[in-house]
Amino acid sequence: MRVKTAVSLLLLGISTMAAAKEKIVFWHAMGGNFQPTLNKIVEEYNKSQDEYEVEALYQGSYQETLNKFKSVQGTDKAPALVQLNEISTEYMYNSGAITPIQNFVNKDGYDLSKLEDTLINYYTINGTLYSMPFNSSASVLLYNKDAFKEVGLDPEKAPRSYKEISEAAKKLTKGTERYGFAMIMDAWFIEQLLANENTLYVNEENGRAGKAPTGVAYEGDKIKAIFSWLNDMYRTNTATSYGKEYQNTRAAFLSGKVTMYMDSSSGIQQLTELADFEIGTAYVPSESGEFVGVPIGGASLWVTNSVPTKQQEAAWGFIKYAVSKESQALWASSTGYYSVNKEAYNLDLLKNDLEKTPQKLVAVNEIKNTKKTPATSGAVVGVFPELRKLMTDAMEKVYVGNEKLDKVIDKVVKDSDRVIKRYNRLNKSK
Repeated sequence: MRVKTAVSLLLLGISTMAAAKEKIVFWHAMGGNFQPTLNKIVEEYNKSQDEYEVEALYQGSYQETLNKFKSVQGTDKAPALVQLNEISTEYMYNSGAITPIQNFVNKDGYDLSKLEDTLINYYTINGTLYSMPFNSSASVLLYNKDAFKEVGLDPEKAPRSYKEISEAAKKLTKGTERYGFAMIMDAWFIEQLLANENTLYVNEENGRAGKAPTGVAYEGDKIKAIFSWLNDMYRTNTATSYGKEYQNTRAAFLSGKVTMYMDSSSGIQQLTELADFEIGTAYVPSESGEFVGVPIGGASLWVTNSVPTKQQEAAWGFIKYAVSKESQALWASSTGYYSVNKEAYNLDLLKNDLEKTPQKLVAVNEIKNTKKTPATSGAVVGVFPELRKLMTDAMEKVYVGNEKLDKVIDKVVKDSDRVIKRYNRLNKSK
């Protein structure tokens, strides 16, 4: 009886200790192949200390996560930590619902120099770091090396300019059996191409000059050159599109129906595992073939101010763990995202992975070689999702080819300016 009582008391004590851990709610958008690795990082953090228990809750896509956050921000329903994509930055910055990461950095004396400069630069506004980059990606050109060999193209020399891609696409195309090039209908790729032309997306130095942008800034020769390049390949049937869903174009690439296309580096891991041919990766192209740089993709971690200070500090503790060299080596080696922590590249886990999958190095080198300009820093504008929809609509018109390019460009510029001005009026009246 006494033994049973002692065992019961021991179990009760253990249970009480476990229950004493304070819960830190973390909303994220990492589904599919990424979720197991994120869960592992969370689990390892929870094991590493006895005070807090991070609860990672999947909320759907980035936009779904943002919409859910908007509905609870400032209330006790809000999470302590939320992961949102890069284009949510301006909204979150102005929301009044977050505590800047810079506050914790300053208090801790945390060394930001171990993190990639380009990423810190993106999430820094007026000298203040507002969120912490966690899963970062870049756009890359992917191509089928076997198909290149088949038509006499050098598989180790990827095309760098629009003209070179067009010429390669002609050689690679086989009627409707195989297209030389494909473009995913996602405005993010237009943003990447414009940045590589050192062209601003919105005015006021891409919204980074201390004033809210009042309109887009890409009207002119560069957007026309991009649209003309794509439209010419569509008209000659050397390029096609499989719509907005990334997986559709990826499937066409893996099946040999497409030999070149632009994608996020986050897809490289899965593609190299599934392909029965050798995949090549290359920098984002430009009109001249020169590389200026690209803005980042992916997402960052935000600490909300809807929870007590103690929970905010706990969220910061997890963030430090998530961007540590060990966590980032695991993250980068298990996904197509690159490490946000420079020191992770010195660890055997990531070294071995990059030897096995060298295609990932292109994205890493793109970010390292990106020239820091307002254009390559990425745009900060509160209505980015709406602007992307308008640009995606324009991309589809370029694909269909029923309208003159000047008319398509004029419409996307005017519609985008109208959306930005309306946003500014509404926010000024608040």
